[in-house]
Amino acid sequence: KVAVGSVVLNRVSSSRYPNTMEKVIYQRGQFTPAMTGKLARILASGRIPSACYDAAYDALQGAKPVGNCLYFNTGSGRIKLGDHYFS
Repeated sequence: KVAVGSVVLNRVSSSRYPNTMEKVIYQRGQFTPAMTGKLARILASGRIPSACYDAAYDALQGAKPVGNCLYFNTGSGRIKLGDHYFS
């Protein structure tokens, strides 16, 4: 979760992507939970797991477990964490 947060923040800092977290997350075709409405449903329910808050805090405090990576997927990349690859 921290790695995904790091990717979002890396994109905000990149001139290739929008300059806000919301615009990065909701950019068309980028983050499946945002595209499918799952993120909106969880936010609306208020049942956000504490691990998500912890990960967001860590990412916002500068944790960068994937360095300056801008992408992640389940196929390939230069850093592997769990089932995801980051590049």
